Amino acid sequence: GDDLVPFKVSVMAKPAKIEQKTEDRKVTRVEILVSPPAINGLIGTTNSMRVSSVRDQRKLIDCETTGTPVPRVMWVLPENVVLPAPYYGSRMTVHRNGTLDIRSVRMTDAGQLACIARNEGGETKLVVHLDVTDILERPKLKSPKMESLLLTVGRTINLNCSFEGSPTPQLTWILLNGSPLLSGAQFNKFLHKSDGTLVISNPALSEAGTYRCLGRNAAGMVERTVTLMPGHKPEINNRYNSPVSIMNGQSLHLHCLSNTDSVHLAWTLPSGMVLNRPQRAGRYAVLPNGTLSIQQAAVHDRGSYTCRASNEYGSSLLTVPVIIIAYPPRVTSGPVPATYAKRGVAVQLNCLAIDRTRLIGSLIIQNPTIRDAGLYRCTARNVVGVDSKITKLS
Repeated sequence: GDDLVPFKVSVMAKPAKIEQKTEDRKVTRVEILVSPPAINGLIGTTNSMRVSSVRDQRKLIDCETTGTPVPRVMWVLPENVVLPAPYYGSRMTVHRNGTLDIRSVRMTDAGQLACIARNEGGETKLVVHLDVTDILERPKLKSPKMESLLLTVGRTINLNCSFEGSPTPQLTWILLNGSPLLSGAQFNKFLHKSDGTLVISNPALSEAGTYRCLGRNAAGMVERTVTLMPGHKPEINNRYNSPVSIMNGQSLHLHCLSNTDSVHLAWTLPSGMVLNRPQRAGRYAVLPNGTLSIQQAAVHDRGSYTCRASNEYGSSLLTVPVIIIAYPPRVTSGPVPATYAKRGVAVQLNCLAIDRTRLIGSLIIQNPTIRDAGLYRCTARNVVGVDSKITKLS
């Protein structure tokens, strides 16, 4: 890798005596691989963490190192007291693996400590903020104990977890494979931030599952679980198995019922017009529940209506064919072909037509004169046809 530093070492080998009594030289090339130290699996040359302890209790603070060659480890305590590994004192010990062991914590131990690891590849530091308390309080969740969230492929997701307690609880996230992730640590797509948030970058469907957040202190442990569920496109719960038929002039209601209210819902009319929920345009309206309402449907409203329910995971369609039934009007009872009237005597011309309903139209001439004589036509008309009757008034 980039952190490997090659060294060339020339080794002189003293040859055996040979008859020619000449000196042979053998050159051997040796590469020494060096990698800088890492502490507790954390990346970077400087990291920090906060730990807590209770007065008079034992406290272990890990400083496990890796690197080539094996790093030299030391702890720097407040007031610049340096303890190398290993170190054996009456109250404090630094074990060979770098762990700082405080047998009986005092209030004065609180403050900033640092574990420093060095080798030929460089230096790495872990800064530890030690809190000491004399009160024990079991961790309490600030978030719900259980939560379910929708996972969107490729979209970074944050899983929150926070506790309160005394001493301050230490947070650990348990990943799907059972691996623990301490505060400040990063593993592949996962980052455990110092505020307890687990950040999952560019998640795939394989990241769906249950994640556990553990809050521990000397008084106990509390667990929170967050389940990531893969999102699904919305479903439309109702269907139309046959075309919808209504009479010309009636109101039309087409339903589009989705399994969630959070989806984007729109109707496309046969004319190509698109109406979103909720929206109104003249005789057309998409109601808050997704129903398309058409007042006084006309013949030109016939055709296919499409409802589209969509969210970030996809869309579903519902297509409804609509038939508008209309008949041409028919004049069933009109005036006789010839009507006779007397001057000054009112005359009534009756006309009865059938459309969707019975239509009655009467023409009354109150005081007929010779000028009112002539042809009179009764006409019934709708969108699909026309019918008429004629009478001659004499």
